[in-house]
Amino acid sequence: MTTTTVTSRKILPTTLAAALAGLLMVSGCTKQTAEDADTSADTQTEVQSTEASDDTQLSAADKAHTDRLMISYANMAHAAYKDSLDTAKALQTAVETYVATPTQANLDAAKAAYKAARQPYSQTEIFRFDEGFVTANDKREIGSIDSWEGQVNAWPLDEALIDYVSDSYEGEYSSQDNIINSDSITVGSVKQDTSTITPELLAEMNEIGGSEANVTTGYHAIEFMLWGQDTNGVGEGAGNRPVSDYVTKAGECTSGDTVNEDASICERRGEFLKAAAQLLGDDLTAMEAEWQPESENTLRSDLMARKYDNGLRQIMYQMGSLALGELASERMQVAFVTGSTEDEHECFSDLTHLSYANNARGIQNVFNGSYKTVAGKTVGGYGVKDYLIDTGNQEAADKLATDFANVEAAFNVLVEKAEKEGIKVDQMIATAGQVSDQGISAEEQNVRRSWIENSITSLQELTAGIENAAKAVGIDNLDADAGSQF
Repeated sequence: MTTTTVTSRKILPTTLAAALAGLLMVSGCTKQTAEDADTSADTQTEVQSTEASDDTQLSAADKAHTDRLMISYANMAHAAYKDSLDTAKALQTAVETYVATPTQANLDAAKAAYKAARQPYSQTEIFRFDEGFVTANDKREIGSIDSWEGQVNAWPLDEALIDYVSDSYEGEYSSQDNIINSDSITVGSVKQDTSTITPELLAEMNEIGGSEANVTTGYHAIEFMLWGQDTNGVGEGAGNRPVSDYVTKAGECTSGDTVNEDASICERRGEFLKAAAQLLGDDLTAMEAEWQPESENTLRSDLMARKYDNGLRQIMYQMGSLALGELASERMQVAFVTGSTEDEHECFSDLTHLSYANNARGIQNVFNGSYKTVAGKTVGGYGVKDYLIDTGNQEAADKLATDFANVEAAFNVLVEKAEKEGIKVDQMIATAGQVSDQGISAEEQNVRRSWIENSITSLQELTAGIENAAKAVGIDNLDADAGSQF
């Protein structure tokens, strides 16, 4: 069993209109299938077995539309978390193989498994913003996705707490002792025994001392252990942790450029990586169970029980919160405005472009009512777009469809530039001054920055469309998270 660390990175809510006005506007130089029919049949079965709300304000037709939307949403959540679990298990296997036999081929395989695991999980983040909606239930294993997420996807992390960093590294944690090289460390007033590295220890230490940067669990801890610190700044290149960091032979075990006579530090590095991968799999196992059809005392059963009361508001709130507060603001605009690679979402591996694009895709999945599994199956069948059309709000649906097309186009540019041309997000967010010594002209850098800016702008416009659609269905004040205000 794992201990889930409850974390909250609370942002004061405000109306989306106010959020849009407050955000810095930067200037720059983004037919039903057979499977759907099966889903509809499953939907009807679950709707009939779900405790209905006492809400009498909705017509029978509106309730039917809500039924379809909620079941489609829940089925997509289950499929996305199932994909996340399966790919995390594959990552765990690759990690165990690499630690047992540290070769470049096995390291490359583990990195590829990490990249594959991030694709479905990044699409689940649309489901995250449920705090304040779910009903308290002591029988439910997970209180909310938002409280659970901090152990799985928290970032940015202070890598000096975990392992070695460069001499120029500046972080909140400044001790030479870390989890890998010491049997005991002190964080603030907290002294922690780190002699035995286990999944339980990592869960206990996550955000130790009350600092959100003290991340010891989840995808990004694994990412750091595979790639190591990226010392390239806004220049080309990701982290380049050597295979020898995991070689458990005296005189061959390294910590970067340092050769360790005692190989125990490399053994502990392997123990950390395996523990983090195991904990990730355990956490995703628990979340996948929360979305099983016909389940009781789960997040799914809770959503179904209150679907007519606040189910639609929750879905639209989540769409707006991820689009504006989290993705456009916290993940993109903070890094863009400051030119800070430490605020890049996957700064060790330089895979940020894929996380950005899949976050945006996750919102679009809920709008279209369609999630494509890793195996290629389409799950869902009914989305917010269908709900808007069926409730007589074709214009709002069309406006959102256009907004989503613009978002998709903007993020496709980021992915294409990164995957095909090797220009990664850390190079895109750099200011002209930061790259002047790399032979890149201000004009060229402004073009690169415009790719990020266009993506941010497309999300801001999308959020305005979400607010407009919410008003069309009677939600006058959506109050989605607005993120950082500049």
